[in-house]
Amino acid sequence: MGLTVTYHRQQVELVDRITIAYMKVEDPKTNLSVSMTPWFLVAGRPYPIFAYVYAIAHYQRADRKSLEESAAAVRKLFRISGFHKSTVSRSLSAMEGFIDASRLEQPLAADVLKNPGCLHNGQPDPDQPKEDVVKQISEILAAYPSFEMLERDFGERVRRLPEPIKRTDSTSHALSGIPDEPFNIIIRSKPGGRPSRDRRKRPPRPRAKGRPKPVQHPLKFIDYPQREEKRKDFIAICHRLALNAAIIYHRYLV
Repeated sequence: MGLTVTYHRQQVELVDRITIAYMKVEDPKTNLSVSMTPWFLVAGRPYPIFAYVYAIAHYQRADRKSLEESAAAVRKLFRISGFHKSTVSRSLSAMEGFIDASRLEQPLAADVLKNPGCLHNGQPDPDQPKEDVVKQISEILAAYPSFEMLERDFGERVRRLPEPIKRTDSTSHALSGIPDEPFNIIIRSKPGGRPSRDRRKRPPRPRAKGRPKPVQHPLKFIDYPQREEKRKDFIAICHRLALNAAIIYHRYLV
């Protein structure tokens, strides 16, 4: 078909660092290209998509908002040692950007792939034969002879869309289809706690000048078998979310 096929690699951290190889199809006349990546791969990012989504949803649903606790929950559940609170903060901003760009006005569906042959609103099953995928890629590249035309068509389609619903919690709304169960992995101590066994009266200890530093207690998590079950369930949910988001977003482009 006159198209160029190259293979590229990207590293992703999940328990161990793995390398994903994917195919990129390019039209040498226009330099437009389509990359065929697995659903969990985020271009140029070191972690799989479900780690970012979990961090966002965990932070938003927590009674006590803490970027560090949400990052710790991701590290514990997915065994990703390098996931920090700054990544949670950047993920929240990126999610808001996706919602603004796609004009997302409805929650992403978490159960859309349970019925075979139907994805959402009559859309086809994403598990298509390879021949159909190849045909779609060639049609996409043939439809846009230049970046300018691609940008023009995309811009015109977005301008014709209705204005999005104004929400202060747009990200929470977009992810509201996820149940709360996968996020309950931190064990909270009951208020009051156990009284000290030593009841002897002691003179007060001299305190250093200035404000004392708060004591940091390590977080307690549910047992490994429970975490593993929640991890598998959430990855399956996020698989459906990612495909639904791709269809909602790309319907304006393809």
